Amino acid sequence: MKNTKVLTVLLAAGLAFSTPLIANAKKGGGGGESQAGGLPGLEDRVDAADALIATLQSQVAALQGQNNFAVISATGTVVRSNSTPGPVTVAEHTVGSGIYEINFNKDVSACAYTATLGDTANAIPPVGQISVSGDVDGDSADDVYVQTSDSTGAAVDAPFHLTVTCP
Repeated sequence: MKNTKVLTVLLAAGLAFSTPLIANAKKGGGGGESQAGGLPGLEDRVDAADALIATLQSQVAALQGQNNFAVISATGTVVRSNSTPGPVTVAEHTVGSGIYEINFNKDVSACAYTATLGDTANAIPPVGQISVSGDVDGDSADDVYVQTSDSTGAAVDAPFHLTVTCP
């Protein structure tokens, strides 16, 4: 008998709590997204989403052109690189001078340059110093000038990583 009363109370409580939910469901509510406007409203939202996707894709494409880098060996060989429109080349390097002129095949004169000594594979990087600037001889706005030296400041050829970030 006791179990029957508990069951009756639980059923009554459940019915009381579900009544507003049932009423909302009949009115088109139920906590879901409003369907105001019906199918034309849905089509408008899909069109707006498609326009947003197209805008974001063009912004991503523009940002990809900012991802410019080069990994250069001590001998002046491009080991790996990325530049839009590409390719990255070593425009000038005199053996033993520690001086490299890296060409990114686009105007990088308004960009920021970051360079670090670093091995081209998985070896311990050299100890020393590195300096970087825009084109110093004025022959091309596509060039970045890099100079490497040992820990005493004497010019020496060394492998390095160069990043060029453009607006």
